[in-house]
Amino acid sequence: MTKAIKQQAKQARQAVQVEGGTVCQLANFLFPQGRVVSGHSAALKHVAEQAMARGALKAQMLTVSGAFHTRLMQPARDALSKPFPAHDPAAMRELLARQLVEPVQWEGTLKALIEAGKQAAGGAGPARLTELGPGQQIKAMVRRLDGDAWKAFTNIAA
Repeated sequence: MTKAIKQQAKQARQAVQVEGGTVCQLANFLFPQGRVVSGHSAALKHVAEQAMARGALKAQMLTVSGAFHTRLMQPARDALSKPFPAHDPAAMRELLARQLVEPVQWEGTLKALIEAGKQAAGGAGPARLTELGPGQQIKAMVRRLDGDAWKAFTNIAA
């Protein structure tokens, strides 16, 4: 996977148009101008180079164990689509399987959380979000979406 910062969605989509049948798909929409692509290594290197050539602030190869959120995960999706031994909730099974091959919409999810937090506060003040666990990746994305919510953000290391 490759992360590119300061890339417009249109530029990111253009960058993933790779020749030769290699897979390179938008995988995560982190925040405005923050995208992650996933696929074959050669294609990801090409995208990183193109992102920097087009003015990205940063393009970084991520160390992960698979081409998550792309069609390369289709075999795993097929396996997850089969019934679980203890339960057979069709909706849960389908959503879990789809998660392997579709992009992660962090930007939209965080915007919805921020808005819900503002409404919970009666519109008086910023959303108060809390991130549990090591690191501050969610907080870093919130910073790019809403400065007030970022200032009120709390991290609790596990």
